[in-house]
Amino acid sequence: MSQSADVVVIGAGPAGYVAAIRAAQLGMSVICIERENLGGTCLNWGCIPTKALLRSAEVLELAERAAEFGVKIQGLSHDFAAMIKRSRDISAKISKGVAYLFRKNKITHVEGDARLAGAGRVTVTKSDGSSQTIEGKHVFVATGARAKDLPGIERDSKHIIAYREAMTLPEQPKSMVIIGAGAIGVEFASFYRALGTEVTIVEFLDRLVPNEDEEVSAELARAYKKRGIKLMTGHKVTGATVKNGQVEVAIENKDDPAKKTSLTVDRLLVSVGITPNVEGLGLDELGVKRDRGGFIEVDEAMSTGVRGLYAIGDVCNVGLALAHVGSAQGVYAIERIAGENPPGVDYTAIPACTYCHPEIASVGLTEAQARQQGLDIKVGRFPFGPLGKTMAAGEYPGFAKFIWNSENDSLVGAHLIGPAVTDLIAEPTLAKSTEVNAASLLNTVHAHPTFAEALKEAAEDAYGHAIHI
Repeated sequence: MSQSADVVVIGAGPAGYVAAIRAAQLGMSVICIERENLGGTCLNWGCIPTKALLRSAEVLELAERAAEFGVKIQGLSHDFAAMIKRSRDISAKISKGVAYLFRKNKITHVEGDARLAGAGRVTVTKSDGSSQTIEGKHVFVATGARAKDLPGIERDSKHIIAYREAMTLPEQPKSMVIIGAGAIGVEFASFYRALGTEVTIVEFLDRLVPNEDEEVSAELARAYKKRGIKLMTGHKVTGATVKNGQVEVAIENKDDPAKKTSLTVDRLLVSVGITPNVEGLGLDELGVKRDRGGFIEVDEAMSTGVRGLYAIGDVCNVGLALAHVGSAQGVYAIERIAGENPPGVDYTAIPACTYCHPEIASVGLTEAQARQQGLDIKVGRFPFGPLGKTMAAGEYPGFAKFIWNSENDSLVGAHLIGPAVTDLIAEPTLAKSTEVNAASLLNTVHAHPTFAEALKEAAEDAYGHAIHI
């Protein structure tokens, strides 16, 4: 049996399903192939379920502080299994939502493993062993990525785990070592520590969230130490052995290997990056180029160089590995195919969010990057602490930091850590991606009392006239 369509998408994550829907909206016939649940890693194992878990942790921590707000709670406890179930239920609900959108837009969903079988041809193998051929004028590879293994550390998915297992554990661990202080690592540290797990983060580099501005890293370290999370930056895990249901973790100082530490914990979470899902796709047979990490090389139009074959999302070598980047790439590539002449994806104006407590959000260059590029900049900062909204909400203060170009007052970068910043980042992202300059933001009245006032005050501070500091 064979089928054909204008557009064939392999993978139904945020890149693939969004591209499929946009193609259907533009009048193209679309087939989307997905071997697992619709929504990909983000909806099923990443963005959404982790945020559900973090929300449970946030509610628990707030309840533990109830007396500060004049609220009395007796017999407070938490149900780990119920938290996990809520997270999984939300993912299932959203996955069904994608299925609804497919039906609404008349997108054909084919279940199975896809393999490129030549120009414009894809072979799909079903779970029962049967197969079919699908033909498409334009084929999109949107197979995403998965957790990367750390050489010398063998995952058993029970004691030594990655993010998938971390959000579906049968019971809460009493202790955990997390390798890697990127977004995934610090988010799980935040969740498990809120539940009372003893958490140690081991990071090879010298600071947490090393892709963020250095001041943000320092603020997060202060917050985590206050919460009792143990930090071992500048260290590396050299080995892990499972014994008697626990993991013995060997750690050494990266600058002085003679300084060794051994920790015994219930779980070891490996969070050291991602690797692309490219196995079995038949890329080599078609001459599709990949970089040293295995990611598919694409040009500005997301084309692989093979006629009619594109790659979008985490599987390709362009842009940050973020759901919203994949979605933007998918829409852009589809609209180009349709002759819409869309603007390209501006990779300098991509917001990055980390949903730990306190939250982190940023867009544009860090201060160090701006100075390395020789830019003449003005830097403004404002702590959330003095805001009436922060005090009333009893939130962790943190700060907002703006970096402006002194020559034209355009936004170079914005870096936020504190309450609701993953939502607040939308305003500086708009400024970064448009002609909004410092004067525009300074002259925009921000409602009082809100967390957003910190953005205006940080911008004012760069020009020497913040009111409340």
